[in-house]
Amino acid sequence: MEQKPSVPSLDVCFLDLARTAANSVGRVLGNDLEFKGTGFMISNRLFLTNNHVICNREDAMSSLVEFNHELNISGCSEPVTTFALAPNEFFLSSSGEELDFTIVKVGNRISGTGKLSDFGYCSLKDVENTHRLGKFVNIIHYPVGSHKQIILSAPLSAFTDEVLHYYANTRTGSSGAPVLNEKAELIGVHHYRRPTRMSITPDGKPGPRDANEGIRIYAIVRRIRSEIDNLTPQQRNLVNDALN
Repeated sequence: MEQKPSVPSLDVCFLDLARTAANSVGRVLGNDLEFKGTGFMISNRLFLTNNHVICNREDAMSSLVEFNHELNISGCSEPVTTFALAPNEFFLSSSGEELDFTIVKVGNRISGTGKLSDFGYCSLKDVENTHRLGKFVNIIHYPVGSHKQIILSAPLSAFTDEVLHYYANTRTGSSGAPVLNEKAELIGVHHYRRPTRMSITPDGKPGPRDANEGIRIYAIVRRIRSEIDNLTPQQRNLVNDALN
């Protein structure tokens, strides 16, 4: 019988680190305010989500990102702040059949009183083995567009150079959520409730076919670096801010 991993005991600083990461997570909305998915800041100006949430520049032009859609300790909704997107200034994407990501610059504030800098960002790490820090992942998301929630200690079951497979109670709308390790470091972007490609377990066996799938940040960073020469100087500065 396969032995399931025990639930980890985390340093209490994880709470502060996860809170910082959670601040950067926003809801992607259509211009009719219809909920489309989850995403998060990766620098002071760039926002990352799935390509199947924002598929092209035209889609980005008609989309918004809303921050702080969550409950406070009293169970009451916090005030939200909404921004337009500025794909004319920066837009980089990979199709759902490849790495399924879209990176777009956040534009002007549409409503609310928050500043974009208030929400911080999740740092990109060009490190291949951050996912191997432990056997669990944590996901911050907006399932079915509800208030912001976190999945803690979801078992990590398998991986490839491009994807992570894990067992988590994600739902429609979780697409684009940050996947974190137990140091609350960004290691992936959730994109599907079922695997789209084969993976390998740590002991070399084929990965499960009933797990969730996330795209590894390591793979996305490699793709970003491969595109730098095709960018304008202004766009290159935006990318370097995120990578550094």
